[in-house]
Amino acid sequence: MTCDCATRFDVRLARSSDYAAFKRLLDVGRHPAFIGRQCFATNADNGGALLYEFDGRVVAASLINPHYSILLALNVHPEHRGHGLGKSIMRFLMPNFARVVEDKVPWFESIGYVAVGKMKQGIRLRTQVMARAALFELAGRLQGRLRKTQVGHPVESVGMAEGCEGRIQRGRKTKETRNA
Repeated sequence: MTCDCATRFDVRLARSSDYAAFKRLLDVGRHPAFIGRQCFATNADNGGALLYEFDGRVVAASLINPHYSILLALNVHPEHRGHGLGKSIMRFLMPNFARVVEDKVPWFESIGYVAVGKMKQGIRLRTQVMARAALFELAGRLQGRLRKTQVGHPVESVGMAEGCEGRIQRGRKTKETRNA
């Protein structure tokens, strides 16, 4: 039986004290990864722990690192799976990145995410970092815009600080930056 949870859910920020409700939902939903109290509390304190309610019951939970826009966990109660709730939550959150367990990669691909790099073996699970496909389109447009701006102009005209041209080399310090 399908309900309208995907269109009528309420969202509330979870507090550190909501760990029991969060953990209960992960257990009922058989979330494959353990998320400890400290990880939950850290992200809750930063505004990244969310509980989704429908008809007065918690039906889903997510954990996101809001500073880096990385989805760390998403779990929908088994009674509400297949109703579009997970997809609605992802549209609501719109995280740029997600760390996904291997068997959920196809689902994330179906909602517009692409794999970045190779799958990694964790202690028990294989995980894949995924990024919103729209980021690559945006990056391509920005790259094209920067190329147009750079033609015939010094590097600093596209946002480099004055005097920094030629000092940045693949994230490593050069002699010039160490001595500056």
